[in-house]
Amino acid sequence: MPAPRPMFRRRLSLLRSAPLMLLALAGLARHDAARAAGSLLLLDDPPEAATWQGGLSVRGWPSAPGSARQREALLPALSYESPDGLFAATDTGLGWNLAPALLGHDSAKAWQLGARLWPQSGRSRRESPPGVDRLGSRLITQLFANAQPVPELLLQSGLSWGSGRHHNGNQLELGATSGIPVGADLIGISLAATYADAAHLRGSFGIGPRESQASGLPVFRPHAGWQDWSVAVSAEHKFSADWTVNGQWLHAHLVDQAAASPLAHSHDQPSFLISVWHRF
Repeated sequence: MPAPRPMFRRRLSLLRSAPLMLLALAGLARHDAARAAGSLLLLDDPPEAATWQGGLSVRGWPSAPGSARQREALLPALSYESPDGLFAATDTGLGWNLAPALLGHDSAKAWQLGARLWPQSGRSRRESPPGVDRLGSRLITQLFANAQPVPELLLQSGLSWGSGRHHNGNQLELGATSGIPVGADLIGISLAATYADAAHLRGSFGIGPRESQASGLPVFRPHAGWQDWSVAVSAEHKFSADWTVNGQWLHAHLVDQAAASPLAHSHDQPSFLISVWHRF
């Protein structure tokens, strides 16, 4: 099997500069998938020269964590990547892959490590039961580390903080991705799981005494534990040197305390992304 890295790593919507990117993220945060999983990064190797791309994306995601409703939107897709590992994305925020600087470009083909900021939407008042506080959008900080020990396997990890209702939650996501060749392309298959602390689970799925009294729902105060597992399918096809279509379908399944929450109306949390874009 050929090395899967370049074909199935997500090329996500990116913006030209940090100030513009942060403004756009603030405006688009309400559109970002309120996913239980799927924030593990799939990155291309840093390019030899800065690359710019633009196009359109069709996205679908749960309306809120644990919601049975789906939302869809047609959004612009803009992208930038630099040779030193800097990237910015409407889907994954502003980040820097430090592997080229710390390990050298040759080692960076097998390792990715760095940090990023990315927006995460929550549960609007319309999606919240009467008497239950809304879960607003947050700006999440994440440290990520990926390793490709063999050409057929990419191991992924991400440690995030700043989630939950009070912006004090933490999550650890672990995953693995492999590729299936289909002609000249590859289809990536990913498996992942998320472990969350009590602050994240209580801020996202909990119900306090005051909320219980106002809503009639039982008090629910989860402790730290596994939140979900997920499977994702990613693919990319180049029509020419400048035109590309790619996409991802992700299905997350809430487990343990997140699944037991009175706010979890569905344990299944699917999302999808299809993008068509042009390289400038």
